[in-house]
Amino acid sequence: MISYNTIIQSILSGLLEGGNYALYSLGLAFVFGIMQIINMAHGEFLVLGGYIAYWLLVKWGVNPLMALPVAALLAGGTSFLSYRIFIERIRTTVELNTLILTFGIGIFLSNLYLQLWSADLRSISVHWMEDPVHLGGIYISLGEIVTFVISFAAVFFLHLFLRRTKTGKAIRITAIDRDAAALSGINVERVDLLAFSIGGALAGLGGPLLGMLSFVSPNTGLHITVKAFILTVLAGVGSIPGLIVAGMMLGVGEALTVTFVSSSFRELFGFTLFLVILLARPSGLFGKRG
Repeated sequence: MISYNTIIQSILSGLLEGGNYALYSLGLAFVFGIMQIINMAHGEFLVLGGYIAYWLLVKWGVNPLMALPVAALLAGGTSFLSYRIFIERIRTTVELNTLILTFGIGIFLSNLYLQLWSADLRSISVHWMEDPVHLGGIYISLGEIVTFVISFAAVFFLHLFLRRTKTGKAIRITAIDRDAAALSGINVERVDLLAFSIGGALAGLGGPLLGMLSFVSPNTGLHITVKAFILTVLAGVGSIPGLIVAGMMLGVGEALTVTFVSSSFRELFGFTLFLVILLARPSGLFGKRG
């Protein structure tokens, strides 16, 4: 018999994990919403951020939270170079070409990580992350709370950036109508470059959090990309705040599946939810109906 406390524990853990899922997905959702590009290298940019935080901790003892800006900057820089060298050349061709190209970039990066750092699973171990926080009979770790707050803040500030700043408004206008944006004087090519770079930086920001809560390895990237795409579809293209709700739905669903069924069915829940949403509401939970 599963206790009431166990169910509440699963729901709370799922909510916190769902917030992190939102950050893991934020860069892919942003790029897809602005540029209509499914960045299949998204997970590899995120893994790069995790490796950066790991080696800064191991080599120089840098707190992973302090490494967040460095991880975001280097992942964003890698994304910038990827766009400049490869994607920009085929941006105006068939959309399938960008899908194939970013998939190739992802494969290249994962193999590069394998050669540089081996296939070992790297976990960012910080003692304070395991400090317990008790809520009645419910236990959560301090690390789960901290990473959730960071994830929520990243989503909130990106939403604020897009709504309140001149650059953010230019990005939104370009996403709605590229031709109209160009006619109004907006440099749409520069917006594309900026959007892709921001997407990479957001992915890099999630890497250290993934390393602190779980692990990073050269093979982690594709799994993250798939989960990020599922969340993007659930939330609806262009719905940044919707990622939080969609992430929590997925996190709670996975946690309850583990509690009531089996851990082997955890990933199946996400794919099932993905298919149900596609059938019932193809525009996503918070996307605008076409």
